[in-house]
Amino acid sequence: MATFVNRGPYQWRALIRKKGYPTISKTFTFRRDAEIWARQTESEIERGAWIDRTEGEQTTLKEALDRYAKEITPKKKGARQEAYRIKSLKKTALAERTLASLRSTDFAKYRDDRLSSVSPSSVRLELAIFSNLFTVIQRDWGIEGIGNPVLLIKKPSSKGSARDRRLLTGEEERLIAACRQYGNIWLAPIVMFAIETAMRRSEILSLRWDNIDIEKQTAYLPDTKNSEPRSVPLSTKAISILQGLPRSITGKVFQTTDNAIKLGYYRACKKAKSADMKKDEPIENLRFHDLRHEATSRFFEKGLNQMQVAAITGHKTLQMLKRYTHLKAEDLAKMIG
Repeated sequence: MATFVNRGPYQWRALIRKKGYPTISKTFTFRRDAEIWARQTESEIERGAWIDRTEGEQTTLKEALDRYAKEITPKKKGARQEAYRIKSLKKTALAERTLASLRSTDFAKYRDDRLSSVSPSSVRLELAIFSNLFTVIQRDWGIEGIGNPVLLIKKPSSKGSARDRRLLTGEEERLIAACRQYGNIWLAPIVMFAIETAMRRSEILSLRWDNIDIEKQTAYLPDTKNSEPRSVPLSTKAISILQGLPRSITGKVFQTTDNAIKLGYYRACKKAKSADMKKDEPIENLRFHDLRHEATSRFFEKGLNQMQVAAITGHKTLQMLKRYTHLKAEDLAKMIG
């Protein structure tokens, strides 16, 4: 039988002692709540359905996210981006709650509140972190009695969120000119190389001369976003870009950092000049990743088929490839005659 200890005018502690089980206790404001909890817990013990939820009731979501960031995130390819997101998630009101107290309704409210300020794709990424965290909690950490409340809610639809930004007439020339005027000598070659190859920024920056075959006009990528290596064919222009680069004993093709390129690209877009170079005319809403969209679309416009383009870009499915492909109507008109 449970015993109840009055620990003050507004605190009752229920204790359950049963052979073969650890001492179970929980504190409540009112005795009636303590009695209800004790009856439910004793019934679970009798039926063999009791689970020790102590750790889940004492561990906050913030503490779990801290552990996740140390043990799980570093093993991922997008570790830096995920670590940044986790840092933001730890500042939310949900982070102060215990794992055992969180319900699907809490994450549904979080989803709706976030959708008022960020894109659906951002919310989906945040919910994915929460969901994987609860999976790890159950599978690897042995914290019992904790389900995955995120699985029960509807995720924001990504329909309509795909970007279709392509380079407008004259933007490529203005962008390259602005990159050349920027202090980083690697910026312009990297931007031009991205437009020629459809390679991701991380893939470009990881290139080594050992993996470049000038004679065969290929670049081998041993480590890609989807963990599958691939060889990228290089156009004559891409080869020309490489041949114009200085070499270093480090073996890296582009001797710069991801942050340096991100900052340089942003500033180059803001400092771009008009076509006549007489006034500032910033290039708006053109992300570096849009250059991959541009290159992929150009491959199709050159007449390559879906399988050929997928082999170059590394896309797994046609649906994924379509998200990066936006053909210009005027170019299609020329193709059909």
